[in-house]
Amino acid sequence: MNCKTFKYKNYGDCYFNVGNYVYNKQSMAISIITKDGESVTVCTVNMKDYLYEPDTATIKNYSENAGMTKFLEKLGVIEEVYSKAPCNPYASKNETIDYCLINIDRLKEYTDKFNYEWSI
Repeated sequence: MNCKTFKYKNYGDCYFNVGNYVYNKQSMAISIITKDGESVTVCTVNMKDYLYEPDTATIKNYSENAGMTKFLEKLGVIEEVYSKAPCNPYASKNETIDYCLINIDRLKEYTDKFNYEWSI
């Protein structure tokens, strides 16, 4: 592993693994992994009715991932939040799925395995 690491919640020395969702080749999947190879969380969610542009992702910013968008913004991974949508009809204003522009170069700095490729 030759990438930068970061602290996420109570986990030190974490990094990302990045790829595509199996059922949607345009949708980026970002996972947080510990230095011991333990999966911590998946930062993204695949939205079947979204039109994904290159280098965009929908961030899961609710439940165990509350605050994920702000965390990724602090790392410089998110360049811009295009939209925020409630994760369900009863969600609070802070429980959202955020459609974001991803800074791929910054993401790669913290990524061990980068297998994302946008394609139609």
